[in-house]
Amino acid sequence: MLAIYSHPGSASMMPPPKMESLVSMRSSFLLTVSTIVLLAAAPMAVAQTDGGAIRIGDRVDGSTGTLGRDYQLELREGQGVEIVMQSSDIDSFLSIYGQDDASEVLASDDDGLGEGLHSRLRFYPRQSGVFTIRAESIDDSDGEFQLSVSSWQPERVRSTNIRKGSNASGRLNARSPQTDSGNRFQQYRLMLAQGELVDISARSDDLDTVLAIGHDSPAFTPLAENDDYSGEGLNSRIVFTAPEAGAYAVRVSSFGNSAEGRFELDVAEPKPMAPARPVPLGEPVTGELIDKTDPGFGGVTADRYSLSATAGQPHEISLNSDDFDAYLGVYDANGLELATDDDSGGSLNASLIFTPERDGEYIIEARAFGSSTGKYNLLVEAVEPPPAPTALPMDTEVEGELTDDDARTSASGRYDGYIFSGTEGQRLQITLTSADFDAMLEVGSAEGTFKALATDDDGMGNSLDSRLIFEVPESGEYIVRATSYGGEGRGAYEIRMIDRGPAPQPGSLLAGSTVRGSLSEYDNTAGGGMMGAPYYDDYRFSAKKDEKLRFILVAPKFDAVVMVGTGEGDNFNVSKQDDDGLSDTHSRLNWTSPRDGDYVVRVTSFGSNSTGDYSLIVEPQS
Repeated sequence: MLAIYSHPGSASMMPPPKMESLVSMRSSFLLTVSTIVLLAAAPMAVAQTDGGAIRIGDRVDGSTGTLGRDYQLELREGQGVEIVMQSSDIDSFLSIYGQDDASEVLASDDDGLGEGLHSRLRFYPRQSGVFTIRAESIDDSDGEFQLSVSSWQPERVRSTNIRKGSNASGRLNARSPQTDSGNRFQQYRLMLAQGELVDISARSDDLDTVLAIGHDSPAFTPLAENDDYSGEGLNSRIVFTAPEAGAYAVRVSSFGNSAEGRFELDVAEPKPMAPARPVPLGEPVTGELIDKTDPGFGGVTADRYSLSATAGQPHEISLNSDDFDAYLGVYDANGLELATDDDSGGSLNASLIFTPERDGEYIIEARAFGSSTGKYNLLVEAVEPPPAPTALPMDTEVEGELTDDDARTSASGRYDGYIFSGTEGQRLQITLTSADFDAMLEVGSAEGTFKALATDDDGMGNSLDSRLIFEVPESGEYIVRATSYGGEGRGAYEIRMIDRGPAPQPGSLLAGSTVRGSLSEYDNTAGGGMMGAPYYDDYRFSAKKDEKLRFILVAPKFDAVVMVGTGEGDNFNVSKQDDDGLSDTHSRLNWTSPRDGDYVVRVTSFGSNSTGDYSLIVEPQS
C-alpha cells in the first residue's frame, strides 16, 4: 500500500528543514532495512510512562529518577481531581503547578493517604488550563511508583454568617466537618470590601486554636493562617486586608487533629496602626521586633516605614537579620500589597527593587517570615533607573555579559534587558545559554512596572540553560530579562529568539506506510518546553480492535523514542512507548489496538534538544 506523507509541520516551518538527497536517503534507508532484518529477533524494550499527558481515569507506572517526573493534565474550571501516588521504594511527594508559572506550587502533599510512603493530592482549579503534576520523592531518591488521577469534588461546608464588630462561640467535636487530613473545623462567612482591614482572633482554654481565612468556592483556599500569634500560647490571630470585595471563609480548627473543645471567635475593627516612620534614603536603620510590636498590613508583627517616592524611580530595599528569616512587604496607603520578598538578599535576608507607577506615599513593612522577633537592619536606596533595553533581533545569536554594573533585580541580582515587538498569537522561542552561570529567562510587557508573564530556568534540560516558549497574548512590545538563577551569577552568555510560526498540525499515516520527516526547533514541545521537554511530531491513524501493528523509528542523528496513544499536543495520553527496542538509538514498538478508533503515534527523542531527520515505518505485525 502506497501512503507516504510529509512532515506534519513542514508547511509552517521557518526555515524549512534540511533533508538529505533522495539518493543518499534511499541508501541510508536500505541500510536501515538491513539492520531491521538482522535485529528482528532482538527482544523488545518497553519503557515506562515517565511523563507526558495524563487524563482523569488514567493509572500509569513510572520511575522518579532524581528530578521527578512531570505529567500534563488538562482541567476545566471547577473540575476537581484526586491524584494518588503510591510506592514501596520511596517516600512519595506530589505537587501541582500552573500552566503559566512553573515555579508556583498550587498544591502539594506528602502523606495524604496516611500510610507512610503514599501521597494523595486533591486539587480544585479556579480556571481552565493545562496543569503540571510532579511526582517525586521527598529526598530526591530514585524509585518506581504508580500514579492515578480520578474525579473529586469537595464537600459543601455549612458556614455561619459573621460580621465585623461581632463575636461567636463555637465547639469542635466529632460532628464537626473535617479537612482532607482529618482535622476538625468550624467555618464562618465574612463579607469584606476591597482593601478592608479586619482583626480576627480565636481563644480557647480547651485546645490550641488555628485560624485561617480564604476563599471557599467550593474548595477552601487559605489566604492567611495563624497558630500562636506573637507567642500567645493557645490563641491565634489574623490581621487581614481583603485583596478584593466579596465573601471570605474564616475557619477555626485545632493544632491537633483529635482535639475537641469550645472556642471564642472575635471579628473586630483593627485598632489604628502606629504611624509609619519616614525612612532615610541611603542610611541604615537598626530596629528590633518584640512581642508587643503591633501587626502591620501583612497581619503579623512588623515595623512600618513610609517612603515618599516618584513614579518610575527604582528603590533597592534590603532587610538583614541574624535573629530571624527576614521578609519585606511594600504596600500602598490603602494596604494593597505591591511587592514582597523573602530570601533574595542571600541566606535568610530579603531584598527587592521597588519602582512605583505613580507619585505618592508607600509603606514598607520589616518583619519575619512568620511571627519571630529579633534585631534587624533596613536599608533603602534610590538606584539608577535601568538602561533602555536592547533590541532583540529575530533568529540571531546575541552575545552578552552579566556584570555588577547591570540593572538590578535585588541587592545581588543583575539582568540585561531586551525588547521586541510581538503580534497576538505569535509563537516565539527564546534560549539563553551560558558556561559561566545558571541561566534564567523572564518575559513581561514593556508597559508599566515589569511583571513576568513567563519564566524559565532549565528548559534546555541540562540544569543550566534556559528555553522559554512564549505565545504573545496581545500585540505590543515586550521585555526579555536575561539573568541568573538566584541572582548572583555573572559572566558571558548567548541569547537567541526565533519565530516558531503556527503550531505544526498532526500528519496522517496508514499501516504499511513509511513517513520521512525531521525534528527541528520549530516543532512542538510538550508542556511548552518546560523542564527540557523534547521536540516531537504527531501522526494520526485509525485501527480496528485487536489489530496488531509494529512501529519502527530510525533516526541517524538522535536517540529515537516512539509513542502510541490518544489525544494530541499537551493532551497526548501515552498507552505504550519504546526507546531502544531496535538498537541503542532506534526504536521498535509492537502494539495491539484495544478498540476500534483513532490513535496518534508520536515521534520524539530521548534528549531534550535533539534534532534531525527520521524514518517512521508502520506495518502489520508478522
